[in-house]
Parts: sequence; C-alpha cells; structure tokens
Amino acid sequence: MKILVTGSAGRVGSAVVKGLKDRYSLRGFDRVPTPELEDAVVGDITDFDGVLIATQDMEAVIHLAGNPSSGAPWEEILPNNFIGTYNVFEAARQNGVRRIAFASRAGLLAPYPKDVMRTVDMTPRPETYYSISKVFGESLGYMYSARFDMEFVAVRIGNFKHDRDLPTHPHQLSHGDAARVFEHALTHPGVKFEVVFGVSDSTWPLYDLEHGRRVINYHPQDKSEAEPEI
Repeated sequence: MKILVTGSAGRVGSAVVKGLKDRYSLRGFDRVPTPELEDAVVGDITDFDGVLIATQDMEAVIHLAGNPSSGAPWEEILPNNFIGTYNVFEAARQNGVRRIAFASRAGLLAPYPKDVMRTVDMTPRPETYYSISKVFGESLGYMYSARFDMEFVAVRIGNFKHDRDLPTHPHQLSHGDAARVFEHALTHPGVKFEVVFGVSDSTWPLYDLEHGRRVINYHPQDKSEAEPEI
C-alpha cells in the first residue's frame, strides 16, 4: 500500500513512520525534511497545488499535519487546521485516494466527568479553536465518505509523549500503539466512516477501546497502571 503521511516529521508522525516504513511504501509530507524516508516532500498543507502533487499515486493518507497547540489563536488555527485539512481531503479525492485516517483528539470529551467512560457516541465538547478544528475534520470526513464514496477513520489521539514510549496514564498513546492504530485505520476492510480512540490500554478504563477493537481491529499492546481520578 502506498501511503502519504502528512506531518511525517512531527511527534506522532515520526512514531508512525518508524512503525510502518518497513511494511508499506510511505511518502512523507512536512514543512521540514523527514530523514527517515527517501520519498519525502517538503511543503505546506496550506498550498493546495503542493498537496495535490503529494497525493498523486497514493492509495491512502494519514493526515497528522496541522498546528498542534491547543491554545493557538484563531488566526493560526484557520490556515493550518481548517484550510489545510480541506486541502488534504480534496486533493485526495481528486487523485482517487480511497481512505483517509485523520488525527483527531480524545480531548473533545475532556469536559465529561472523569468517572464516566468516554464513548464515540458522546457529543464532542470542544473548548478551544484547536478542538473545534478536530470536530471540523471529523465532519469533513463524514461528508467525503458520504458524497464521494471515500473511506474515513478519525483517530482521537490522547496525550502523546515524544520522549516517553510507554504510557503512564489512560489518556496516553504509546509510540508502538500509534503505529498500530493508524495501520489498522487504513487496512481494516469494510470501513466506511468510523471514529476510534487513539489511546493505549489502561487499568483505568477511561476510554471505550472495545469499539476500536470491533470496527478496525485495533488491539493496543501497551498498558498503563492508573487509578481513577474522581
């Protein structure tokens, strides 16, 4: 499978590239070089023509690029997380890309009480422009799957530590599980539109991981030892 990874030089992107590069044909796309990949494009997702070229001949896209700051102002979120996400989806459509895995945010459900298990059918409660951009991306994915017969999986990523491979809290996603969840988001058959939690396993079942096991066969291999915070 030929896969474009946007944000390939970023924190999550580096872990995904490391975990998948030996089994798939990866092309990186980032504003800085991606040393791990021979096929890597330096570009910006706000440049539609550049994204259109990058998505040529690809079978799937892992869309990780964007402004990662949860406190960024509207002026910084708009071009990267709204317009850039649209550019990736539309370029993928024009080039016949079948499936997109989108990096969403588990924090969309952060305002719910900590003693309530988060499930994908809960209404998102975004509290920042960054979180709103993730709701936008999920909704855009639904539209592209419904109107253009594309396949879409939103991976609601929890906390990710670049310098810590294994999880210590139920919000966290390990490096290995990051590669696993995005791999299954792209390869599991029969998917039309799905939302799953991109977190590792935990002794505190804060997130419904059974849904991800069922719809994309994502079985996290790493597990944190954590006590509920009530």
